[in-house]
Amino acid sequence: MTARKISVHEDRFDTKGVTIAFTAPTPHDPKLVWACADHPDPDLFHPADEESLAAAQAFCADCPVRELCLELGRARDEYGVWGGVLLENGKPQSAVPRRGRPPKVGSAA
Repeated sequence: MTARKISVHEDRFDTKGVTIAFTAPTPHDPKLVWACADHPDPDLFHPADEESLAAAQAFCADCPVRELCLELGRARDEYGVWGGVLLENGKPQSAVPRRGRPPKVGSAA
């Protein structure tokens, strides 16, 4: 049995990021104004608590490309706030997930 020979550059393009770039590319239309494009704190869009989630959602509220942003976030299985919606693996979340191990529930003794 002979293995298929892989070209030098072929293996570089077999990643999720490259696949997403081709299936859900960011439109580079100069008419589109992304409110977050020059935001000084990108951590705003990766909230750690409900207060920071509310701040990110308020920032996104008046963005003219909010629907497009959410569509891209969902298509790319993104995490964080996209289009004013908190996503985890591209799926909308109702609240910021707690960090760390979940609390213990009563023992089953």
